[in-house]
Amino acid sequence: MMSRWVLSWVVVVWMLSGCGKEEGTREQMVDLEAVAVEDPAKQLVSLSEAIERSKRDGSLYARRAMVLLRQDELDKALSDVNEAIRLSKEPANFFVKAQVLYLMGRREEALPLALQAERNSFESSSLYVLLTELYLDKGEYAKASRFAKQALELSPDDPYAVYYKGRVSEVTGDTVVAIRHYQQALEFKPDFAETHRSLAGLYLAQPDLAQARKHTEHGLRLSPEDPELWHYKGVLQLQSARKDSALASFEKVLALSDTMQAAHFQLAQLRHGLGENELALQHLENAPRYSKELKYLSVRASSLERTGENLAAMRTYERMLAIEPKHTYARQSVARLRYRLERPRPQLDSMAVRQRGF
Repeated sequence: MMSRWVLSWVVVVWMLSGCGKEEGTREQMVDLEAVAVEDPAKQLVSLSEAIERSKRDGSLYARRAMVLLRQDELDKALSDVNEAIRLSKEPANFFVKAQVLYLMGRREEALPLALQAERNSFESSSLYVLLTELYLDKGEYAKASRFAKQALELSPDDPYAVYYKGRVSEVTGDTVVAIRHYQQALEFKPDFAETHRSLAGLYLAQPDLAQARKHTEHGLRLSPEDPELWHYKGVLQLQSARKDSALASFEKVLALSDTMQAAHFQLAQLRHGLGENELALQHLENAPRYSKELKYLSVRASSLERTGENLAAMRTYERMLAIEPKHTYARQSVARLRYRLERPRPQLDSMAVRQRGF
């Protein structure tokens, strides 16, 4: 997903590049280039004053919308950009609205607006980056690749365009090319946290733990609240047998993003290892993506057995055997639990003896 800091960069680039073809013919009510680099509060004051003097200037509403977007005031930003579009059908205004809607989670609405800007000859690497992200999100990799290529052709030294070219390469399975693009993006922008995160993930998968650790640590220095980087840190700590530290890292992941299934799965295994079976089962419930993996089923079955849920445990071991018929431990567990479930209970035997008068 495109992060807010990427879109913040888009905001600044777009504001500095001007709003549309009519900019030079319109009376300049405020020094908009200066507005782009001053603090947001001053920008809002300057733009609001300019709007009061020229309420029919759509570009001012669009620029204020971008400042509001950076301030995370998305409802106000949407109101302003709608007014900008009412006053002016400049393609750039549709691009602004697409960004606002994207950050509101309304991605299906954002895509046609971004395309409308592109089809009306609005050329911007930041627009192509947004389109790349939207098509990556839809899983339409051929279209994502096309827009990533356009972004790079328009701005070959733009770290974001280079980064998104790497993203397309990664999701289509060419990790060698992806790493090359990510490294190039870092040459242009060494403090590019998201690129460090992507490299950490790729190196962790190889595995090249030294490189993974380097990029994870660098990424966390730049973006200390990134849950995926904390997840990578936890995995690296597990590789070093630092289970207590790993547990703390995965808990940090969930404090930042409680829906990350990978962290729930890791915590389930760690909690199971500590004998905290109820907690392990809770984490497994939040990690359904892994529910067909033998490790998931093993932890679930064992936790259920430990908590006295013998029938459910046996059924889970049977699922393991359906996946791996030669799984010795699962076969032994099924036999053990079947015997436990089917053997006569002592208290019932005593009752039968009493009923017979013995």
